[in-house]
Amino acid sequence: MIGFSLIGSAVFGVAFLFFSLRETLVLKRMYASPVSKTNIVVGESLGRVFFQLLIVIVLILFGRFAYHFYLANGVITFIELLIISTLALVVFMAFGFFISSVAKNQNVIPIYANLFMFPQYFLSGTFFPKTVLPQSIDWLIEILPLTALNDALRKIAFEGSHLTDCWRQIGILGVWGVILYALAIWAFRWE
Repeated sequence: MIGFSLIGSAVFGVAFLFFSLRETLVLKRMYASPVSKTNIVVGESLGRVFFQLLIVIVLILFGRFAYHFYLANGVITFIELLIISTLALVVFMAFGFFISSVAKNQNVIPIYANLFMFPQYFLSGTFFPKTVLPQSIDWLIEILPLTALNDALRKIAFEGSHLTDCWRQIGILGVWGVILYALAIWAFRWE
């Protein structure tokens, strides 16, 4: 549920916000001010990350107290879940930035967002195990960012692994982050 929540809120939240800022010419006014692109993106990103991490905390606490979910290494597991969630949020927000820049109107934002998210919901083990999918697409499943997040969350939460044991998943998220931010920077428009 954490992965499902993070990808949806990050992509849709950022895409609609920045499209709205661009459409209402707020970004154009910011361009005329001494505010840099970096400050705008970092400021909005920090706000989103903070809010979404509060949701992750609520989900973990709900699982812990309502379903007696056991945190393998206690507080350390909790902190590591927050760290991997933060990394995933930053990566998923990059796609939201990209969508907001390429969208011609707000009606296409859900279409573009779902083209990115919908296949991941079904291929990344969010709703059912990856093992029931055809083996011929295992390579695709393993390189998806939501698969990397879900696998890392499971390893940390259920197996008692640490972030150092999730280097592969962190690497996949990192590669996606570099690619998506490069696309977002390339497509960024002030108006």
